Amino acid sequence: MPFLTIHTNKTSADKQSFVEKAAAFVAAELHKPVSYVIVELDVNGAMSFAGSADRNGALVEMRSIGFNDVSSLAGRLTDFITAELGVEKQLVNIEFIDMPASTLSIGGRLMG
Repeated sequence: MPFLTIHTNKTSADKQSFVEKAAAFVAAELHKPVSYVIVELDVNGAMSFAGSADRNGALVEMRSIGFNDVSSLAGRLTDFITAELGVEKQLVNIEFIDMPASTLSIGGRLMG
Protein backbone atom coordinates (compact mmCIF):
# COMPACT_ATOMS: atom_id res chain seq x y z
CA MET A 1 0.00 0.00 0.00
CA PRO A 2 2.85 2.49 0.37
CA PHE A 3 3.92 3.74 -3.06
CA LEU A 4 7.19 5.64 -3.45
CA THR A 5 7.91 7.24 -6.83
CA ILE A 6 11.15 9.11 -7.43
CA HIS A 7 12.03 11.08 -10.54
CA THR A 8 15.68 12.16 -10.70
CA ASN A 9 18.25 13.37 -13.18
CA LYS A 10 21.06 11.55 -11.33
CA THR A 11 21.91 9.09 -14.09
CA SER A 12 24.52 7.09 -12.19
CA ALA A 13 21.93 5.58 -9.83
CA ASP A 14 22.05 1.78 -9.36
CA LYS A 15 18.33 1.26 -9.89
CA GLN A 16 17.90 -2.33 -8.70
CA SER A 17 19.86 -1.87 -5.49
CA PHE A 18 18.15 1.44 -4.77
CA VAL A 19 14.55 0.21 -5.16
CA GLU A 20 15.21 -2.75 -2.87
CA LYS A 21 16.82 -0.56 -0.18
CA ALA A 22 14.04 2.01 -0.56
CA ALA A 23 11.33 -0.64 -0.14
CA ALA A 24 12.93 -1.85 3.10
CA PHE A 25 13.32 1.74 4.30
CA VAL A 26 9.67 2.63 3.59
CA ALA A 27 8.38 -0.56 5.21
CA ALA A 28 10.39 0.11 8.38
CA GLU A 29 9.46 3.80 8.55
CA LEU A 30 5.73 3.23 8.03
CA HIS A 31 5.54 -0.05 9.97
CA LYS A 32 4.04 -1.81 6.95
CA PRO A 33 4.87 -5.21 5.45
CA VAL A 34 7.53 -4.88 2.74
CA SER A 35 5.30 -7.12 0.61
CA TYR A 36 2.89 -4.16 0.27
CA VAL A 37 5.55 -1.57 -0.70
CA ILE A 38 6.03 -0.47 -4.30
CA VAL A 39 9.00 1.67 -5.31
CA GLU A 40 9.58 3.20 -8.72
CA LEU A 41 12.80 4.99 -9.67
CA ASP A 42 12.58 7.03 -12.85
CA VAL A 43 16.01 8.26 -13.96
CA ASN A 44 15.62 10.99 -16.56
CA GLY A 45 18.54 13.17 -17.54
CA ALA A 46 16.19 15.81 -18.99
CA MET A 47 15.19 17.42 -15.69
CA SER A 48 16.00 20.88 -14.39
CA PHE A 49 16.45 21.67 -10.70
CA ALA A 50 16.86 25.25 -9.50
CA GLY A 51 16.96 26.37 -13.13
CA SER A 52 19.79 24.07 -14.16
CA ALA A 53 19.93 20.64 -15.78
CA ASP A 54 23.45 20.29 -14.32
CA ARG A 55 22.20 20.12 -10.71
CA ASN A 56 21.03 16.76 -9.35
CA GLY A 57 17.76 16.55 -7.47
CA ALA A 58 14.68 14.41 -6.98
CA LEU A 59 10.95 14.91 -7.38
CA VAL A 60 9.30 12.45 -4.99
CA GLU A 61 5.76 11.24 -4.38
CA MET A 62 5.08 9.20 -1.23
CA ARG A 63 1.61 7.66 -1.01
CA SER A 64 0.29 5.61 1.86
CA ILE A 65 -2.74 4.92 4.01
CA GLY A 66 -1.93 7.22 6.88
CA PHE A 67 1.27 8.85 8.07
CA ASN A 68 2.16 9.28 11.74
CA ASP A 69 4.65 12.14 11.70
CA VAL A 70 5.05 13.56 8.19
CA SER A 71 7.50 16.25 9.30
CA SER A 72 9.91 13.71 10.76
CA LEU A 73 9.41 11.33 7.83
CA ALA A 74 10.20 14.15 5.39
CA GLY A 75 13.61 14.61 6.97
CA ARG A 76 14.45 10.91 7.14
CA LEU A 77 13.25 10.23 3.59
CA THR A 78 15.21 13.21 2.27
CA ASP A 79 18.35 12.00 4.07
CA PHE A 80 17.87 8.48 2.67
CA ILE A 81 17.41 9.72 -0.90
CA THR A 82 20.35 12.12 -0.60
CA ALA A 83 22.68 9.42 0.72
CA GLU A 84 21.60 6.68 -1.68
CA LEU A 85 21.30 8.70 -4.89
CA GLY A 86 23.89 11.41 -4.30
CA VAL A 87 21.52 14.29 -5.08
CA GLU A 88 21.56 17.73 -3.45
CA LYS A 89 19.54 17.75 -0.23
CA GLN A 90 17.94 21.13 -0.94
CA LEU A 91 16.76 19.77 -4.32
CA VAL A 92 14.75 16.85 -2.91
CA ASN A 93 11.07 17.76 -3.19
CA ILE A 94 8.50 15.40 -1.65
CA GLU A 95 4.71 15.33 -1.94
CA PHE A 96 2.98 13.20 0.71
CA ILE A 97 -0.41 11.80 -0.26
CA ASP A 98 -2.60 10.16 2.38
CA MET A 99 -4.81 7.65 0.56
CA PRO A 100 -8.14 6.63 2.07
CA ALA A 101 -8.23 2.85 2.57
CA SER A 102 -11.65 2.78 0.92
CA THR A 103 -10.08 3.86 -2.40
CA LEU A 104 -7.17 1.39 -2.47
CA SER A 105 -7.35 -2.18 -3.72
CA ILE A 106 -4.60 -4.78 -3.52
CA GLY A 107 -5.16 -8.07 -5.29
CA GLY A 108 -8.77 -7.13 -6.01
CA ARG A 109 -9.63 -6.50 -2.36
CA LEU A 110 -10.29 -3.03 -0.94
CA MET A 111 -8.10 -2.16 2.04
CA GLY A 112 -10.92 -0.44 3.90
